[in-house]
Amino acid sequence: MQSRRDQVQAYSFVVGRLTSGMLGGNPDAVDTPATRTRRGAVVSAVLSVLLCLGFLVYGLLVPGGSDAWREPGAIIVEKETGARFLYSGGSLRPVLNYTSAKLATGAAGTVTEVSAKDLSGTARGTPIGIPGVPDSLPAADALRGDPWQVCATSRATDDGKRAPVTSVGVAVSARAQKVPAGGAVLAEGPHGKREQYLLWRGKRLRLPERGGARQALGFGTVDPVRVDSAFLSAVPAGPDVRAPEVPARGGQGPELAGKRRRVGELFAVRSSGSAGQHYVLGKDGLVPLTPVGYQLLRADPGTREKAYGGGRPTATVLDADETQAHLADRGEGPRTGGLPSRPPRPVQPGSGSATCLRIAPHGHRPQQTFTLAPRRYAGGSPLVERAHTTLGCPRPGLLSARPGAGVLAAPLSGGRHATTGAPFLITGDGTKYPLAARKVSDALGYGDASAVPLPAAVLRLLPTGPRLDPAAAARPPRSADSASGDSASGDSASGDERCADDGARPAGGIQGPAAGSGTPDRTRAAPGRGPAPEPAPASEPGPAPAPVRAPARSAGTTG
Repeated sequence: MQSRRDQVQAYSFVVGRLTSGMLGGNPDAVDTPATRTRRGAVVSAVLSVLLCLGFLVYGLLVPGGSDAWREPGAIIVEKETGARFLYSGGSLRPVLNYTSAKLATGAAGTVTEVSAKDLSGTARGTPIGIPGVPDSLPAADALRGDPWQVCATSRATDDGKRAPVTSVGVAVSARAQKVPAGGAVLAEGPHGKREQYLLWRGKRLRLPERGGARQALGFGTVDPVRVDSAFLSAVPAGPDVRAPEVPARGGQGPELAGKRRRVGELFAVRSSGSAGQHYVLGKDGLVPLTPVGYQLLRADPGTREKAYGGGRPTATVLDADETQAHLADRGEGPRTGGLPSRPPRPVQPGSGSATCLRIAPHGHRPQQTFTLAPRRYAGGSPLVERAHTTLGCPRPGLLSARPGAGVLAAPLSGGRHATTGAPFLITGDGTKYPLAARKVSDALGYGDASAVPLPAAVLRLLPTGPRLDPAAAARPPRSADSASGDSASGDSASGDERCADDGARPAGGIQGPAAGSGTPDRTRAAPGRGPAPEPAPASEPGPAPAPVRAPARSAGTTG
C-alpha cells in the first residue's frame, strides 16, 4: 500500500507535467518553466551590467561628443548657461540674441545644444549680432490677423482730474458696440474748441471754430469726448465740415417768386408729407442741396452777410414749375463730397465706455469703424523708454498685445491701398521691428506667412526697434550704430517732433546696424551663410571713436 508521502509525490509529479505541457509544450522537460525564467533573468541582468561597464570604459578612453555643431547653419546653445554661438572659421562667435542668430544662419538655422565641456577647447571670436532685437520670436502659427483697436480713454492725474490717453490694442479687439452708420461722436482734441471733430464712419471730420457747423448739425449741446493727438493721428482725416462754396455769392440773380434775388439765397420745394428739396441760387441757376449742405449754408455767416444783407437766412418756397425752369446745369454748383448727406445722430458714450477705432484686416483694404468698448477692455500697460527703441509717434499712453503672438504687418500708404516698403515684425510686447527686405521673413521662418496690410498711421503709434538685417546680424555691433539708434530714441528730439520725419520713411522706425553710419561694410555676409569671417588679429580696430549724434529733426505737425 502507498504511503501518504508517495501520494504527495505522485500528485506533484502530475501537476508538474501539466504545468510543463501548458507553458512549454513539453510535459517531459527536465527543468520546470519557473526555473528557466529565473535563470534567464539572472543572465540578462549580468549581461546588462557588463554592457554598461563596457560603454563606461569606452567613454573614459575615448572622450568627446558629436561634431554636428561644427556644421554650417547650427545655432549652438551651451547647455549649462544658455549662451548662443555660431561656428565660423574655426572659432565660436558669441551671438547677442536668438533673432540675430536666425538672421545670420537663415531658414536653415537649427538649434543644437552642446555641453560647455565639449566647447571648452574651441577658440572664441568677436561677438556678433544686433543689439536690442528680441531674444524670442513668435512662432509661424502664432502670427495673427485679428482686428486692432485704438481707443480714446482717460486716466486719473495727480490733481484728481481725468486726462485723455490713447490705448492701442495689437491684434486685440474687445467686444464692443458699433457706432451706427447714421450716428457720430463729437470729439475734442488737445486744443479745445479750436480742434473739434465728428467721428463718423471711420473718419474724423473737422468742425471749424467759425461757421456754426456744430450747431447747424445738432451737436451744440452735446458734450465732446476728449482725445489726445495720438488718437487723432490714427483716425483717417476726412473733409472739413464747412458750408459749400458758392461762387459770386451776393451778386444779382434772376427774379424768383416775384422778387429779384441774390446769388446765395436759399429756396425750398415742399411736397405733402415730406420736408422737400432745398436749393441754393448759384450764378447759373438753382443747385440742389443735401440736408447737411442746406444746414451749413443756413448757419454760414457769409450767407447772412452777402446773400441776405445781414438778415436771418430763410428758405423761400417755390413751386415745382418755377424751380424746374431755373435749374442750373448738372454738375455745377457747391459740392459737399465726403460729408454725410443728412445730419448724423449724436452718439454720447457713457462714463464707462471708451470711443475706439476698430481696424479689421480685410484683403488689401482694412475696414475701419468706430465702436464703444467697455473702459476696462480699452486699457493696457504704460509705455516706458528702452534702449535701442523709439517710442510711438505720437506716443500713446497704453499698449496691449497677446503674449507669445505676433503680427507680420505691411504699412499702407496715405490715400492709396498699396503697401510701401518692407513689412514689420510685431512681437508679443507690441514692439515693431522693420525688416530690411521682404525676403527676411523667410530667414525668420515665416516663409508661408502673408503680411497683413495696416494703416501706416496706426503702425507709427507702436514702439520701433532696430531693423532686422541679416548682414548686420552677421557682423560685430558697432558703436556708431548704437549712437545713431540712441539719438533716434529721443536724445535730440521729442516723439511728437519726429512725427513728420518718420512718416516720410516707407519702412519707418530706427535704422538698425545695417542702415550704416557712413562707414563701408567690409564684413557683409549673405543671408543664410553664417557670420562674416573673423578679421585677422593684426587688423583689429583700436578704441572706438566718439559716438556721432544725429542732428535734431525739425518739428512736424500731426493729424
